Amino acid sequence: MHHAQSLFCLTMLSLAAACASVRTTSPASQNVAVGQPGVYTSSGNGNPSPSRELPCTDCSAIPMPSEITRAVESRIVHLKTRGGDCSRYGSVLETSYRSGRITLRPFMWRVGTHLTSGEAKPNGDMTLAREIDSLNVGVRTVDDVLFSMEHEAVHITFNLASGNEASEVKANQYVQACKA
Repeated sequence: MHHAQSLFCLTMLSLAAACASVRTTSPASQNVAVGQPGVYTSSGNGNPSPSRELPCTDCSAIPMPSEITRAVESRIVHLKTRGGDCSRYGSVLETSYRSGRITLRPFMWRVGTHLTSGEAKPNGDMTLAREIDSLNVGVRTVDDVLFSMEHEAVHITFNLASGNEASEVKANQYVQACKA
C-alpha cells in the first residue's frame, strides 16, 4: 500500500512538473528575457534549460474568468482617471485587453528552475498564469493576476529592460504608485 501511494505521488509530481515546464521560443522568467530581446516576463530570473524541460500537455490558454474581466475593466478606468504615467500604461493595458492580446494559462510555467507568472512582448501580447500549479499549492488571487498584467503593461509602456533587478523594481514602483 505504501509503495502504491509513493508511486501515485511521484506520478502526480511528474505530471505537475510537465505542465509547469514549457518549452517556448521566447523564454520567460521574472521580468527576465532570456535569449530573446524585447520579451518581458514575470516571476523568477533563471536561464532555461530546454534539455531538461518536458512538453506541457495541459498548458493551453483558458477563457478569462468574469471576475478577472471585471477587475481589468475597472482597473483600466481607474488608471485612465489617475492621469500621467498611470494613464499611459493604462492605455497600453486597455489596448492589449480590448484587442484580445492577453492570454491566460491555467498555471505558472517553468523556465529553468523558476516558475513564471507572466510575459509580455513589445507588440502588446501578454501571457499570464491564473494559478500557481495544478496541485493547487498556493493560489493566485484576482489581484495577483491583475498586478502581473499591470507589471507587464509597465514593461511595454516604458520599454523597461528585463533581466535586471532595477527594471523589476521600477516596474513594481509604477504599479504600486498607481494603486495608491
